[in-house]
Amino acid sequence: MSQQNIIDYWVEKAREDLASARDNLKSGRYQNAVRDAYFACFHAFSSVLLSEGKTSKKHKEVRSVLHRDFVRTKKIDSVWGKHYDWLFDNRHKADYRPLTQFDLVQVKEIVEGSEAFVKEMAGLLNNLK
Repeated sequence: MSQQNIIDYWVEKAREDLASARDNLKSGRYQNAVRDAYFACFHAFSSVLLSEGKTSKKHKEVRSVLHRDFVRTKKIDSVWGKHYDWLFDNRHKADYRPLTQFDLVQVKEIVEGSEAFVKEMAGLLNNLK
């Protein structure tokens, strides 16, 4: 499988994650929507990393690279680093902390922000070609 095939796979996976996040938001499954929004951003950014010949098996490492190689170098705006950080932290809460609650307005903003993040990563991918 070529590197481009894998990049395309991650981009498609990000789109599917966004669709799932929207569905979960509409159905009131806010924890699942947060998780799906996180994975949409993770998969979108993973495609960018791979386009630069980088990979990582650990989520924490991906987060570090986002900040070190993209936010600090101003390849992307710091707002995307903050968005990713919120998702990273709250995805863990949603998955592992009992009784974690999110509200409709908060999750709607996160899903919309994640859609914008994925779009931003797609634009970055196009610029890297």
